[in-house]
Amino acid sequence: MQDEIQEFIEKRFGVTTNVFLQALRSSPSANGYIMGAISELLLKQYLESLGYEVLRIKEKPAGGNNAKNSEARGDFYIRKKGETKNEWLVIECKGLKSNSEFRGSKLDNKDKLFRFLKPLAFPKPDAKQKTYDKGLKAYTKTKEDWEKKNPNKTFPPFTWVLETAGAFSVYLTDIWETEQDLKTWIDSQPDEVFTEQAYRNVEGAIAILETHQPSKRIGEITQINQAAPLVKDFNIMAVDLFLRTGRHEFAFMNSEKISHSPTSPEHLYQNYTIDVLVKDEKTQPIFTPPWYNDLEKLIQDTNPTPREIDESQLDTREDFDEIGE
Repeated sequence: MQDEIQEFIEKRFGVTTNVFLQALRSSPSANGYIMGAISELLLKQYLESLGYEVLRIKEKPAGGNNAKNSEARGDFYIRKKGETKNEWLVIECKGLKSNSEFRGSKLDNKDKLFRFLKPLAFPKPDAKQKTYDKGLKAYTKTKEDWEKKNPNKTFPPFTWVLETAGAFSVYLTDIWETEQDLKTWIDSQPDEVFTEQAYRNVEGAIAILETHQPSKRIGEITQINQAAPLVKDFNIMAVDLFLRTGRHEFAFMNSEKISHSPTSPEHLYQNYTIDVLVKDEKTQPIFTPPWYNDLEKLIQDTNPTPREIDESQLDTREDFDEIGE
């Protein structure tokens, strides 16, 4: 295997293994691409272990983005092996945001962390209702403005569900009994767990499992341009949690069942928070709808809408399948 790796690097990149590793260590973007490729490969293996036929979708079909099918913007078409109906689900593979905890000095001291954790650990009884109402208010204003500018046209509907309203799916209600307990825990943490380096190394006070999907898309009905996927781009998103859990495990959601952008119902949010891990107190993620760690249960519970395959979008390269052999 060592000789095979060395031969591959020298043939593909024209450098020694040492030079390749130095370049890899110095390039976060290269690390990101490789991590993405690993996630896709592991997802493919997971899907096949569940009995799915898995077909890879091209990243860039001939003809560029204009040739990309608006209903095949994920990574794979899947359906159960042996199924003969032309009914497939499109699944998109993503990773976690790498700077959720420290971007903009977000959680660099104890006071900031307390303000962040308090509403998650001790949510008010009407917290979800307020989130829902806030989203509906933003939607209603956008809808009214858009329909004034587009007479005789109908703005897409608001489809949020109260129980899963908004972009946060986090519950920390069983860790601390009182707000004072929370404050005491935070005050007991050493200063070094609030640094960027600690958060980068997943040694910080908390770890945020937040998705990252900044793909710029234009709504087909509204023509609203946002830096986020469209709801119809794929059926299911699979998020590799490795960056925060240290394990390649996936969280799944149905794009039709998660809260869409309140100001553009054709778009998803750019970021969703799946869960928050707490140092020494909560080290394993808890999956609550609309997020699942069991793909079969997600499909059973949420019934994603199948679509016909577009064979012009298929990636027939053999290299992808050979990697895992």
